[in-house]
Amino acid sequence: MRVLLFSGGLDSTALAWWQRPDACLFVDYGQRPAAGERAAATSIAAEFGLRLETLQVDLSGLGLGPLAGGEPAALARAPEWWPYRNQILVTLAGMRFVAEGLSEILIGTVATDVHADGRAPFLRTLDRLMRLQEGGVRVVAPARHLSGPALLAASGLPASALGATFSCHVMEYACGRCRGCEKHRETLRSFGLRSDAKASGAAPDRPDAARAEG
Repeated sequence: MRVLLFSGGLDSTALAWWQRPDACLFVDYGQRPAAGERAAATSIAAEFGLRLETLQVDLSGLGLGPLAGGEPAALARAPEWWPYRNQILVTLAGMRFVAEGLSEILIGTVATDVHADGRAPFLRTLDRLMRLQEGGVRVVAPARHLSGPALLAASGLPASALGATFSCHVMEYACGRCRGCEKHRETLRSFGLRSDAKASGAAPDRPDAARAEG
């Protein structure tokens, strides 16, 4: 059984389309934009015909940065850093699905991730840690060598799905100003699509499959 950690953002949506996991898992861990992420994840999973499970584990008191409604940590390579988030999410996915025959947890890190928990040394260590435990579960990052736009192109994700994705770091509706919204807008623009900064998603300008131009 293969399970994808699914936020409804661009990268995890591209992975959902590309990898076709047996289940997607959305976790509300207390992040400020959880409602927007959940709505996007629910809509996209239904459109793709994928099983979606949700968990709510309130870690808001342990968060830092804009995702938690606070100031960025001095340790952070980027403002949205939430301490040890990926290892928590992977652990929760393992706990939820190991009894169902879980074999792989897919995580949507890409080559441009700046946080330590999205880089190869951490991912290799986390994979080994999970494999050492009951179930021998693997942690796999299929897009770890790809940039965000390259992942979209490689996945063959339909451009019509891009507008349903959600990337804001601070609100349940896209603020249009945070790093997440900026990345979302720039990525859609690179594919010749428009992004409405005042809405949670933007309607694509064309319905063909997402592809790199030039």
